[in-house]
Amino acid sequence: MTRLASLALVALLVSARASAAPLDVTVRLLESFGSTGGPEGVLEFLGGLDVSSQDRRFGGFSGIDMIDAETAFIVSDSAAFVRARLVHEDGRLVGLSDVDLQGLFPNGDMSKQAGDAEDVALDPGNPSHGVIVRERQANAMLTFDLVEGRPENIEPELVGAPDHVLRSNRGLESVAYAPPGSPLAGEVVAIAEHNPRGEADIPGWIAGKGGFTIVRRDEYDISSARFLPDGDLMLLERRYSPAWGIAMRLRRIPGDTIEVGAKVDGEIVLDAGMTSQIDNMEGLAISQDDAGRTILTIVSDDNFSVLQRTLILQFALVDD
Repeated sequence: MTRLASLALVALLVSARASAAPLDVTVRLLESFGSTGGPEGVLEFLGGLDVSSQDRRFGGFSGIDMIDAETAFIVSDSAAFVRARLVHEDGRLVGLSDVDLQGLFPNGDMSKQAGDAEDVALDPGNPSHGVIVRERQANAMLTFDLVEGRPENIEPELVGAPDHVLRSNRGLESVAYAPPGSPLAGEVVAIAEHNPRGEADIPGWIAGKGGFTIVRRDEYDISSARFLPDGDLMLLERRYSPAWGIAMRLRRIPGDTIEVGAKVDGEIVLDAGMTSQIDNMEGLAISQDDAGRTILTIVSDDNFSVLQRTLILQFALVDD
């Protein structure tokens, strides 16, 4: 191929990426959340979306963060990512637009084995830089830069977890950046999904520094974690049993208790089961809206099953 032809091909590919049509999705509004447990007045439901698409790559979403107050970045366990704008009216979530779905890794491998991304977090001090954790990989944590809206410059990052945990299908499930002003400011915290065999508690790591443990309560696993602006850590937890179905919880861990060697626990701020609008809730993002409210955005993993749903829920934290 001549140099001129090569340049023309590059220009064509760049133009195709820039002009790609948004993914066609169907959205059903969830006006109410349903019955919950936990302290009264801590969270306000701001609406939810039940989202579907004819594109078979859409689904399996396991991690979410917010690029800005309106733009979500979501990763799936099939090595894809979605960038989309959350539409609000009068402070409530009412729609989804500009949905773009692409392969997560430059090599184009979208297999679950190679790219089972379980969570994504963007650095609050530099939102163009982020970190992904994935299961079944020796290099379970990867850093990246957002370049024109997609991950580039992907590099492995040291966690400090044992190899048998990193390679497990119950390995790293959550990752979060500690915010400025917190005792762990600038550190990355990674957390496993489940307690290892023979141990009662769920392990976590301050990446590259050392481990701590989280008390496992009521047979719940941890599916995501995010730091609040004040430095506390919010855990998204889930449980499934054939007898009781699915359940989700939010648990708030005091940030000043998280350190190498610590065993931490916290207060349940939301407890929801089959009488609420939930599914397999996997991803949690925390952001602030234009009114200064702390917003929790939660996404579900439908496991690419017709029996499950892709939900996006939003709550405002009202007790701070």
